[in-house]
Amino acid sequence: MVVGEFTQDTEILIIGAGPAGLGAAAQCRDLGKQVILVDPEMQDDDSFGVERLQGTVRFADKRSAQITGDHVSRVRFNRAIICTGSSMGPACLRGLNASRRWNEQSSGRVLIVGNGILAIHAAMRCLQSDSEVVLACPTPRMLPDFDPILCNQILEHLASSQIDFIPDTTIAEVTQDNDSAMVILDEGTVLGEFDSIIATQPIAGRVEELDLHTTNVVVEEGWISADASGRTAENRILAAGAVTGQVGQPAACHRHGRMVANTACGHDCFWEPAATPMILDSPVPASWCGLDESAAESMGMDAVTIGHEHDHGMIRLVHERETGLLLGAGAVGQQAHGIADAAIIALEMGATLEDLAAAIPSGFDGLNLGSLAFSNWNKS
Repeated sequence: MVVGEFTQDTEILIIGAGPAGLGAAAQCRDLGKQVILVDPEMQDDDSFGVERLQGTVRFADKRSAQITGDHVSRVRFNRAIICTGSSMGPACLRGLNASRRWNEQSSGRVLIVGNGILAIHAAMRCLQSDSEVVLACPTPRMLPDFDPILCNQILEHLASSQIDFIPDTTIAEVTQDNDSAMVILDEGTVLGEFDSIIATQPIAGRVEELDLHTTNVVVEEGWISADASGRTAENRILAAGAVTGQVGQPAACHRHGRMVANTACGHDCFWEPAATPMILDSPVPASWCGLDESAAESMGMDAVTIGHEHDHGMIRLVHERETGLLLGAGAVGQQAHGIADAAIIALEMGATLEDLAAAIPSGFDGLNLGSLAFSNWNKS
């Protein structure tokens, strides 16, 4: 410690004020813990109820961290939660003058690279400024964790919004020209010149500036290694959100942050990805939680998908053929968010289609019992 250095103590130090960090801070606050929240771009907001510091964090050892950029130069903590998020790729798009963050509103001709909800959020945000949007998906399928039929419905809405969707795309080269960039694909095809490029595919956790070598925290292939409760190999230090590689979309990171905060505060809990909904608000309300049919079959299950299409959208259910056990559920349309809430409860309870059918009034036929049950729950 440097002579004359000012040191402050706290129960919980949270590093990063993104969705995971804010979720963790709120939960620790609600549990009555003293919290310091640090972020390089921290905004003043006394209403949140925790102490905020603007700056970067470097671990001095497993019990203290150096803060650069604010009045407090060192913080001693009982527990620390790393919520620094992830770097987006591919790497060839980083450091360009044309590069933008996924939550920035860009104009002109915009290229968005990714296959998840972040990519769609970024595309819809850019449309608000009348941009020409090209969405390049690095995999054959957009939203790979969604039911493919529901995904096709979403893609139709993207197309109707004049978003040019290109699947299975690999970027080989990017040349920079002032504030724009020329993009070339791996087969030599020139994709075009873009005023803005937004990478939304997480490729590694943001851990470079943390000096984790002063602790026992393990980084594997760029991600902080954490168990289902958020614990790392260092007893006092936990990790939440995208920096772990376990979650990506903002809503899931927020939930993960709150869960890890429970662990930091001494409560037993663990992360269950299948019971965490993926929510899309635009271009159409959509949701999915659990397993789609192909994912279930890859785990050795005999899965069946049933669907129910109606005037306001579509509902899809995945269940085990013999037992009727619900494995996954989602929807596109006005009922999507309500169906996600009901589906989480059903998955956590281990509900079957028979259980769901019990919610249906007499008079319905049995063709799509589960989907009709969800519709009935949403109306009730």
